[in-house]
Amino acid sequence: MYLDHAEFQASRGRLMKMADWEVRLDAFLRFNEQEILQDKGRVSHAVALALAKKEYTAFRVEQDRRYESDFDHAMKQLPKFPAKGKKKTP
Repeated sequence: MYLDHAEFQASRGRLMKMADWEVRLDAFLRFNEQEILQDKGRVSHAVALALAKKEYTAFRVEQDRRYESDFDHAMKQLPKFPAKGKKKTP
């Protein structure tokens, strides 16, 4: 929702500074009854990076399992013809 708001602002040509976005983000979080961090938090960069890599690896396994190339997708769209030498029975 917040990214939709940002895109809408950009489409209207509204120039905003980072400080403006900070105020808007805080208001958005309050509206959605979310807490606003008052400091850097307790997770180190190294721990966050390790967690992100772990999650991404799990995501890729599922993504690769479901992946279908454009070629394979197009092949599924082609009509099915009987094999040579076999006639269709009415």
